[in-house]
Amino acid sequence: MASGVAFSFNKQRASIALISISSFSLFCFAASLDPFLNLWDERFHALVAKNLVQHPFVPTLYDDPVLKMSYDRWDYFHIWLHKQPLFLWQMALSFKLFGYSEFALRLPSVILLTITVLGAFRVGKVLVNQKVGMLTSILIMSSFYLFELISGRGQIDHNDISFLAYTTLSIWSLVEYQNSKKNYWIVLIGLFSGMAILCKWLVGLLVYSGWLLLKAQKKEFKLKQWGDLLISLMITAAIAVPWQIYTMIRFPEEASSALSYNALHFSIPIEGHGGTYLFHFDHFNELYGEYALLLIIPGLISLYLTTAKKELAISLIGMGAIVYLFFTLAATKMTSFPLVASIPVYLSLSAFIYFIFNILTKKIHSRSTVQILFSGVLLLLLLWRFDFKSIKRNYTNETNRTSYREQMIEITEVYKSLKLPDNSVLFNARGHAVQGMFYLGIPVYNEIPTESQVLEIRAKGREVAVFKEDDVPLPEYLTQDNNVRILKCNFTSL
Repeated sequence: MASGVAFSFNKQRASIALISISSFSLFCFAASLDPFLNLWDERFHALVAKNLVQHPFVPTLYDDPVLKMSYDRWDYFHIWLHKQPLFLWQMALSFKLFGYSEFALRLPSVILLTITVLGAFRVGKVLVNQKVGMLTSILIMSSFYLFELISGRGQIDHNDISFLAYTTLSIWSLVEYQNSKKNYWIVLIGLFSGMAILCKWLVGLLVYSGWLLLKAQKKEFKLKQWGDLLISLMITAAIAVPWQIYTMIRFPEEASSALSYNALHFSIPIEGHGGTYLFHFDHFNELYGEYALLLIIPGLISLYLTTAKKELAISLIGMGAIVYLFFTLAATKMTSFPLVASIPVYLSLSAFIYFIFNILTKKIHSRSTVQILFSGVLLLLLLWRFDFKSIKRNYTNETNRTSYREQMIEITEVYKSLKLPDNSVLFNARGHAVQGMFYLGIPVYNEIPTESQVLEIRAKGREVAVFKEDDVPLPEYLTQDNNVRILKCNFTSL
């Protein structure tokens, strides 16, 4: 409410400061909810980021692959090129500065999403006015879906947050460039697009599709009219391409495998993540909030009607359409894939709210009354969208649906309480090996070791430790070996 009042009485700087503080505080709250590494992806990202602290240009999952076996799946790799590196470097830097903790892992997402809120405010302000900018920022900061990504619960957690942030910032830079024609925005477009690619590959080029739409509308088809775009594209390439060349030279087999795997997402459903052509529309409300699918067409019309910058509006709408067309045609489908369309979606919804607000307040001649009413709309919108029930259900121990949370806390406490020699190798983690390696700093395997593997480990001067469930016997070659450390543990297996 305070930010709305400050804004409504033309205290723009104070309003922006309060938006920043409010967003940062809400996102910090989200980042502090789970005192453990979440399934599935967050734990893998955390471990690779932790290993990057020691060797920033050698991304590893099993940093010390002491056991001879096939490290040939993304959840068992030694060299881990399953994701582009930028968001992992961010987490590694946070670990370096603030120590190894769940909150430090999530802090880069908190910061980036706060900046995204401010970028969204500027896009709304430039295209329509300050009120639409404020509405857009409120819609983003109150998104429960983004809340879940920051907390590590949502797939694909911090990777998607970073990708959304850099893609949004590249679009914001394009909007500012078209508005001011200042050349430094050309550099920022290229920079942010390159950084988006270094988070989640080529969809990070999205901003250029919008730029091409702008040039087509302006009938700028001569090469000399493309200088700004080409300069920006070269900057993007300078940011994104070196890592691809480096990995192909340094890790040719792993890099080639990762590229092939990524290409398969378009042609076949990877890991069972398929769906119909309506998949992303079925999940539209999950991404953007209740009634979003119902209101998106009126929102797009409202955006076009309320903006004086028709060409920019068409460009933004076109980018959103391209995202949804691409991921509708792709065989692999996950809810977060079209999240990079957030700016055109939230901007359109904000334009619709603003359009309706103007109609309802048209006959009110007192400017201060209208300003107070708008502040009330902001507050009501924030309270309505902020999903207190889901937060209570998912992140407290007051309901029966928190068994996942209780189990993960128990597993984390087990690992944090273990005191094992540095030369230990731990077995029988039953699906929780990755968390074990993060918290313990030693190799951890999900399986029970064979007798030959025990001998192999011991021959390398390492000690063998094995988890044991009360009701599940271990092989005699383990129980009768006094040099094997047996650890009683009954946490739930995956």
